[in-house]
Amino acid sequence: MNHIQKILVIAALLSSTVSFGQLTEDPEDRRDQGKDPLRTQTPEGRPLPFGQRLRFGGGINGFRFGNPFSLGASPVIAYQATERLLVGVGASYTYTRYKGITNTGSTVPVETYNQYGGRGFVMYEAIPSILPNLYLHGEVENTTIQVRYDQLNQKASLGLTSPLLGLTYMQPISRRFGVNLTALYNLNANSSVARAIYGSSPFILRLSFF
Repeated sequence: MNHIQKILVIAALLSSTVSFGQLTEDPEDRRDQGKDPLRTQTPEGRPLPFGQRLRFGGGINGFRFGNPFSLGASPVIAYQATERLLVGVGASYTYTRYKGITNTGSTVPVETYNQYGGRGFVMYEAIPSILPNLYLHGEVENTTIQVRYDQLNQKASLGLTSPLLGLTYMQPISRRFGVNLTALYNLNANSSVARAIYGSSPFILRLSFF
């Protein structure tokens, strides 16, 4: 191979490397230009792969110590469908234990709650030019709560599907992760089962991370 051929081969390799770098360039590089990172495409306008549009996270819910003791978790997977639209699914589980006081002054379990469910949601950034990172939020949540009455050795189970509408404000930390404060109104709040699961208020507040 003569020198000209070697130069042509090296030039071809370099150009291929540059092209590959452009295909996989991180949209976070836009920060160097004073712009927000793109959520679904590279700075050159190429669509990001499916995996780079996924967001993973969740939150901790029902966190209480004492009587009752309560602790839960709610993992979330979301997909950045467009620059302004997020769709996702989530699951939730909360354990709650109430204790009573006996005649001797000791505490014993009285009621135990296992609450679990799943939800599908849609978030749409309605007016980013005026209120960036504020999303219209709609979802459908299916929840089941199982109650065990320890003293009576009895069990009960309740289930409910609830449509929820409201707003989410997201504070971005990176292109695929943020802190989310959500306020939702339960359209099924008048149900007695809804009051047993969500409480007396029709409003649901959440803090999550994804």
